[in-house]
Amino acid sequence: MQCNNVTTIPKGLLQLRGSLSSMMDSLYYNPKVAELMNTSMGQYLNGHPFLAMAVLVFGAMATVPIGIFLTFATVTFIGATVGLVLLEVFLLSLGGVSLLCVLSALAILSILVSLVLGACYITSYNVLNFYYSQRVSRYRVTRLESATNITVMEQDGEEDGKPEV
Repeated sequence: MQCNNVTTIPKGLLQLRGSLSSMMDSLYYNPKVAELMNTSMGQYLNGHPFLAMAVLVFGAMATVPIGIFLTFATVTFIGATVGLVLLEVFLLSLGGVSLLCVLSALAILSILVSLVLGACYITSYNVLNFYYSQRVSRYRVTRLESATNITVMEQDGEEDGKPEV
C-alpha cells in the first residue's frame, strides 16, 4: 500500500526561506563582511557562535550609552573652554564612573540575553528534531523508483492493506 500522507511545505514558506537565504548570502558575501570573516577574530567568532551573539548583543546595547557619553563629553569640553576646568574634571569623572556602571550592567545583561536566546534555540532545535524523528520513524522505504527519484514509503505494521492494531 502506498503512503498518501506526504508532508508538503506551503509555497509561501518556501518563498520566505528562499528570500531569507538569498538575503543571508548577500550579507555573508559582502566584501566588508568577508574581510572581517577572514581575520583571526572573525574565524574565532565563527567557531564560537554563543560568544558572537553575546558580542553582537553587547555592541547593539552599548551604542546608546556611548553616544550619550560622547555627547556629554563634547558639551563638557565646550564648557571647559569657557573656563570651567574644575567643573569639567568633576563632571567627566562622574560621567566616566556612570558609563562604567552602565556598561558593566549591559555586559551582564547581554550575557543573560544570550543565555536565554541560546537556551530557546537549543530547546526548539531538540523539540523539532524529536518531532520529525518520530514522524519519520513511522514509515519505511519499500522501493525507490530510479527513473523519477521518488521514494515510496509505507507505514510500519501494514501488510495486505490492513493496519496492525
